[in-house]
Amino acid sequence: MREKQAGKKSKDREIRDPQAEFEAATYRTAKGKYGFPGMALKRAIISAAHKDLGIEKTLVRKALFLHIEDPGGIIELDCKPPRMREDMMRVGMGSVDLRYRPEFAEGWAANIDIEFDSELLTEQDVITLVDRAGFGVGIGEGRPEVGRDFGRFKVDTSAEITVGKKRAR
Repeated sequence: MREKQAGKKSKDREIRDPQAEFEAATYRTAKGKYGFPGMALKRAIISAAHKDLGIEKTLVRKALFLHIEDPGGIIELDCKPPRMREDMMRVGMGSVDLRYRPEFAEGWAANIDIEFDSELLTEQDVITLVDRAGFGVGIGEGRPEVGRDFGRFKVDTSAEITVGKKRAR
């Protein structure tokens, strides 16, 4: 502490490579397309559930499943390439660090195949949960759930929503 107060460097800092950090934070499918982890979406949907809505988190966890074709579990985005965003993040005891993350401009989309137990959830329950997840929970770093405004999404009601087989017991 004395050396720090005397102006001496206490640590040798690594030279950071923002482009490498940006690339490392970018998810890609096995085909090389941009995407995001399917489990991030499922966790957001579960987090949006609440007993006051009549839909408990434990019910959603066992009654809703995402079908993802990518072997790594990445949901493919239909999007333009992301831009690099530089964010100041608080870490530890009030220290600040810079993070370099991808930011996808508005207009990105993803087709999601969701299977649900129709005895426990309705089609409207699923749409409502996905919308609530996109509004107040989000996905990725800097999402609303952690106090920021990035990673929000919504169900595109202008697109056709098809309901295939629903699993019933």
